[in-house]
Amino acid sequence: MKQLEGKTRKCYEQPLPRDLEDDGNFVDMMVYDGCFVVQLILKDHQYDFSKMGRHISDEIFQDLLLLENQLPFFVLLKLYSMINPNPGPTGHFNFLATSALKFFGKDSRSLPKNTTSTRHLLHLVHTTFQPSEIQAKVVKKVPCCVPKNTSIKHLRRLVRTTFHPSETQAEVEKKEEKLQSSWNSMPSATELEDAGIHLLSVPIQKQWTKCMFGITFDHGTKELKIPTLQVDDFTELLFRNYMAYEQFFTWEEPTYFVDYVLFIDDLINTSKDVELLRKNGIIHNLLGNDEAVTQMFNKLCDFISFNDKGFYYKDIASQVNEHCKRKRNIWKAKLKKDYFNTPWSPISFLAALVLLLLTMLQTIFSVLSYYHQRQ
Repeated sequence: MKQLEGKTRKCYEQPLPRDLEDDGNFVDMMVYDGCFVVQLILKDHQYDFSKMGRHISDEIFQDLLLLENQLPFFVLLKLYSMINPNPGPTGHFNFLATSALKFFGKDSRSLPKNTTSTRHLLHLVHTTFQPSEIQAKVVKKVPCCVPKNTSIKHLRRLVRTTFHPSETQAEVEKKEEKLQSSWNSMPSATELEDAGIHLLSVPIQKQWTKCMFGITFDHGTKELKIPTLQVDDFTELLFRNYMAYEQFFTWEEPTYFVDYVLFIDDLINTSKDVELLRKNGIIHNLLGNDEAVTQMFNKLCDFISFNDKGFYYKDIASQVNEHCKRKRNIWKAKLKKDYFNTPWSPISFLAALVLLLLTMLQTIFSVLSYYHQRQ
């Protein structure tokens, strides 16, 4: 492991904490933490930890995917090759990566084709959310691990200067401000309903898979279909972790989590919006408070950089905004909501219309009869 020390140090933002500046301490950290992770994945010792309390098992599961806790995957691979020199025909990478995906409950068929591009466990799991044509793409090299207590704002500055070292901090922030100012957000959920757009849920068998990003809009039926999202105590942690990791991506790379949260954040302005989404089955709120969900989504995108030109739901947002710009759509929806909101409303309307026509006919015949008598 001593031979990998230099390569491993380059994966972390410098300077490292004082206790890790010492070569011996740094190598010890690589070995101890790496062996723990490898053994946990291979033997699935999560059950053993659950005997200490279910919360311990859940916390370990979440901590292994935190951005600041990542170990370079080549370190884990080296330790695994020392533990098992003969992994069989699948090879060291395939066996370890497949075991890791199974450990985190992900589909092992989503294994990236380019084995050298996997930076760490978070990167490996993140690829399972991406379409297959994106998985084979080789991303640019960035610091794969960061120390604890690193803010989102600092992560953003770090990655921008990594990709554009010639740009000053002021130029980077000016570019980000320009990109974000051109973002054309959508109306909220209640406003969409008032404009005649039907918000429908799409049940999914398993949460936190790429199915959660399958949002569609049918311009003909005016149906905006959104997969059901279960919101619990871990939701904010998971979103923030994946979004922080996507801040290391180039402007050309898709950021599914950032774009998804932006989309949902547009739909949610108040607790009334959450209530509507909850009643329509789009949000399964386990927090028990619609206002808590509102606050969570409204704050998730603070200090987050995004590319509006590469926004994953750009076409859907454009179609929705185009629909809402037409006043007649709002008038039609309001008419239907206020006057045709029950099955009996059309019958009452037809009855009133028939009565009006009969009254008009009676008036016409009365006038004709009057003139006929005068003649």
